[in-house]
Amino acid sequence: MKKSTTQILIVILISIITVSCKENKEVSQVEETAVEKKIVRNIEPGNGMSIAFVNSDTVSKYYEFAKKIQKTLTSKRLEAENQIKNKYFAYERLVKEFEKASPIMGDREKMEKAQKIRLLEQEIMQVEQQLSEQVSKEELQLTQSYILKTNEFMQDIGASLGYDYVMSFRIGGAMLYANDKNNITSDIIKLLNQRYETSK
Repeated sequence: MKKSTTQILIVILISIITVSCKENKEVSQVEETAVEKKIVRNIEPGNGMSIAFVNSDTVSKYYEFAKKIQKTLTSKRLEAENQIKNKYFAYERLVKEFEKASPIMGDREKMEKAQKIRLLEQEIMQVEQQLSEQVSKEELQLTQSYILKTNEFMQDIGASLGYDYVMSFRIGGAMLYANDKNNITSDIIKLLNQRYETSK
């Protein structure tokens, strides 16, 4: 009787261990399957982060708004330079006239001419400083306007194309490598020009 009871207990114990091991194995398999599914889901197209890049140097070259800003800035710089050049020409002419006529001038006339030359020198320096400050201020305003407007365009364009990120790239910049299949520069130039034309 004792032997029979012992055998029954051993059989029950083996059954419990077998069932427990089987349940643990099934739970482990379920957890592994869930993790695999999660990994697969994260790397499937459309479920991960969508990133593209744009060559900013190429955009600056073909983006009409950028070309307009560059043209305006160049025009303002040339205008300022011409004003300063005209002042310098007047100054040089006055100095040459003074040097030529100096031997036959009286002391009083020499002093008056020398004073006039010094005043013109001061005027040139003041005009140069004022124009430099004015051009710098206008450049800053135009650049800020360009950045804000282009950023506004890019928010709409990036969202409409369905990207999570659109990075800016240029040779020598922070991004050392990017897969060319993610290069959307030509698309962005086209869309930016369309937005710019519409906004004018």
